[in-house]
This record gives sequence, structure tokens and C-alpha cells, in this order.
Amino acid sequence: MYPESGGAADAGPADYGGDLKSRLGIHLEGFIPLILVLIIVFFLAVRFDVINSDTPVIGTVVQIFEGQRTPAKMLLIGSSSQQVIDILNDNPDVVQWRQKTAVDLERNPREQLANYDIVMLDQSQQANKEVSRKLGEAVEDYVNRGGNLVVVLDSGIRRPEAFDVIGWENTFGNAVPVSCDRVVNNEPVCVHKFFVNGKLYREDEDHAILKGIEVFPADPALFNTFETLDVTPTGREIAYIQDPITKKTYPGIVEKRALGGLSGKSIYFNYNPGQTRGILESTLDYLR
Repeated sequence: MYPESGGAADAGPADYGGDLKSRLGIHLEGFIPLILVLIIVFFLAVRFDVINSDTPVIGTVVQIFEGQRTPAKMLLIGSSSQQVIDILNDNPDVVQWRQKTAVDLERNPREQLANYDIVMLDQSQQANKEVSRKLGEAVEDYVNRGGNLVVVLDSGIRRPEAFDVIGWENTFGNAVPVSCDRVVNNEPVCVHKFFVNGKLYREDEDHAILKGIEVFPADPALFNTFETLDVTPTGREIAYIQDPITKKTYPGIVEKRALGGLSGKSIYFNYNPGQTRGILESTLDYLR
């Protein structure tokens, strides 16, 4: 006679299969939070250039990830050089931009800035360097909330009807990564421009926007005329300008990330960025 069936010990293949599926379901549910954390960590690592397309093993994944990025929306406040305009127009796959004046942004500046991934403050081609306190505070808030800022030369150093204010701190707080805190010949350093016939040298060996660029111009026999200021960096100096005769140096490009790196990036160009096409293009790609 055959033994009777139906006991727990006599569970058939179907019962074992059901139990296995149940256990696998429990284990998979436990992995979901870990997978989400890994995805977030990967996204942040790419966003802040901790890993990039040159990183061994996972570089291909990064390339695929970056290839899916859409052009950044950029607002240009002021009036840039024609060289900068040409570079912006030549890179529609990297940046889509529009231009406004500081006065255009007086109404609801926070709401207007929130529509953009990058804000470039470049008044280098206009005589008026004024930015109101209202707009300046909106720019500071924009950066602290994750927006990316580019400031060129002496843009925004003055405030309307505030003749005692020269510099950035009183208008933008800590958003601009340089300071106009020194006086030379009874003038604040940010109102006195120098013309340096020299070279731009890489200071930060690892920064993405200078990848493959050690010095500009690269030809040892060539020099470039930079219009620059003797300002004080308050952030990470990426590149510097040097006069080959006097050996005096000036900050070239400076970056700052406030709030422990959780805020947006703020980059200052102490010369016309249109003179260095490759660096400006890399900067736009870095910020988007």
C-alpha cells in the first residue's frame, strides 16, 4: 500500500515553488530602497563631476546618461561681447538662451530666474554696471536653491542710487566668488581695469572646464591681451592670468559652491570668456 498524502512533510513541487516565489518577493522588496539610493548617488556623482565619461568601467554608462541630457535654459543679463554671443549661438545642443536687462527683471525676479538652469550676468559691454538689491538677493537665493551663475568682470558692482556701494557682497551676499575689498590708489580694485598682454594658466589640475588645456595661448611665442581686475578670490581658483614681464598674477576663473556643495555653482570670469572658446563651451556643458 502507498502511504497517505496531504501532510506538511509531503508538500509537492507546486508548494515549494509558491514558497520560493514568496521568499524571493520579500528579498526583492528589501533591495528596492538600496537600488534607489544607488541611482541617486550615481546621478549626484555625474552632476558634480565626481565621475565622468573618462572614469574607468562606468564611463560608458556616463556617456549614455549624458547623451540623454537636453540643452540647458540660460538667461543672459546685460550685454556680452560678440565673441560670447557667437559661442552661445554655435552650441544649441548645449544651451538655449535669451537675453534681458537688469531692469527687465525688477518685477518678480525670483520667479523669473527660477525658469533657467544657468544665469549669466555679463554687463561688460555696457557702461551701466548696476543691479538692484532686490535682483541681487534673488540671484543669491537662486544659487542657494541649486541654480548656476556665471559673472563676468565688473558686472553688477554698483547699485542704483546707492553711490556708497561698490562691489558684490552688499548686493549678492556670498553668491559671487570674488571680492572687491581692497583699495589701490584710492579706488576699489573692481573699478580699475588692467590690460595684460600675457597668458592664462591652469591652476586646478582636475577641473572639468579646463580638461586638456594647460595654458592659453598654447603657442609659447603667442600672448593674449586680457582686460582684467585685481580682485580677491573667495572661492576655488581654477585659472590665473600672468604678466610675463612683471610676473604679477590676477585671478582668471574662480568657482564657489556654498552650503556644503548642496547649492548651485557660481563661476567668475575675470576676462572676456569669449576669448577662450573651448573653456566657455566646457563651462556651459559643466553647468547644464
